[in-house]
Amino acid sequence: MMSTPISDSQALYIAVELFLAVSSVLGNVMVVWAVKINRALRDTTFCFLVSLALADIAVGALVIPLAINLSIGLQTHFYSCLLVACIVLVLTQSSILALLAIAIDRYLRVKIPTRWSMACIEISPLSHAATGRTFSL
Repeated sequence: MMSTPISDSQALYIAVELFLAVSSVLGNVMVVWAVKINRALRDTTFCFLVSLALADIAVGALVIPLAINLSIGLQTHFYSCLLVACIVLVLTQSSILALLAIAIDRYLRVKIPTRWSMACIEISPLSHAATGRTFSL
């Protein structure tokens, strides 16, 4: 099977996507690292931020390269293409849901500041499970 050469526009697209992927992974690794080494950042809000950072690391490391393969028209079997599309969808949705959790956390902090700490105590075990035990790395 002969491969067709990529055009200049596709090469530019791939270069930009790869730059975004590398910068996303590096930036989010620094976020996780900062929360890991600084004990003052280990509260519920930062657990949600670490969860978002982990989801964005997965997006940068897995989704963007898979999306490049899909967009340049790589010939694959139907089920492998479907699997790749599902992985892209699930990982991007996990990033969006982490943003939603942060938005709800911030809303509760502003709306009910006196009862917010009690709500965080109830949510905290859930947020620690969501971060994938990042702090134990």
